[in-house]
Amino acid sequence: MRLYYTGASPNNLRKARDHAPSHTHGAGWTPQKMTPHDVPYFVDNGAFTASFDGEAWVETIERALLEMPTVPDFIVLPDVYGDAAATIERHREWLYDRPLPLRSGELARYWVLQPGRPIADQFDALEGCQGVFVGGPKRWKRAHGAEIVAEARERDLRTHVGNPGGADGLVWAYKTGFDSCDTTTIFQNGYWHYLERLEAVTAETGSPEPDPGDPESQQAALEAFGGESV
Repeated sequence: MRLYYTGASPNNLRKARDHAPSHTHGAGWTPQKMTPHDVPYFVDNGAFTASFDGEAWVETIERALLEMPTVPDFIVLPDVYGDAAATIERHREWLYDRPLPLRSGELARYWVLQPGRPIADQFDALEGCQGVFVGGPKRWKRAHGAEIVAEARERDLRTHVGNPGGADGLVWAYKTGFDSCDTTTIFQNGYWHYLERLEAVTAETGSPEPDPGDPESQQAALEAFGGESV
């Protein structure tokens, strides 16, 4: 599984690799902060409140294309927290009506799933994206995680869960089969034992047997990201 950390630094990423060497570690950047470290990363939209700044998000994508050592693994389309219907409308607005930077069409885009509409309906609405980002509150993510992963595999889409939360969050995301997740807690609070738990469970499952990505495997495939573990 690929783990992204908000506010990642090279030193903290080295520590993360020491505690969970079976997994890949990178950064999650937002319009509020993006630092040119040469590590895997994704660009979030910063839409954590109703005051979403679309211009700042576009500028962040431009910076990623022009200033960062590598392009992001994916960008997250602007969403509306806790509102699936409004998220779908906002996604379509940014896919078709808003100007995005040149070359942004080369980047993988993730469609955000939120509470408010059935999971199948949200997948049917999805267009122009290569993966799904699971937002919403922790309880909703836990209730629908397995369904989302199964549906995404049927449609050949990647899966990312935002901040699964709690001491068992990374283990849950891994066992559910998500390709990636992000977290703020580990680096902010020094909760390295969260990574140690993940590594212990990884060893217990015998990964990578079956092969990562196999329906019987509890390790999501990393090859889809086009790189080796970092």
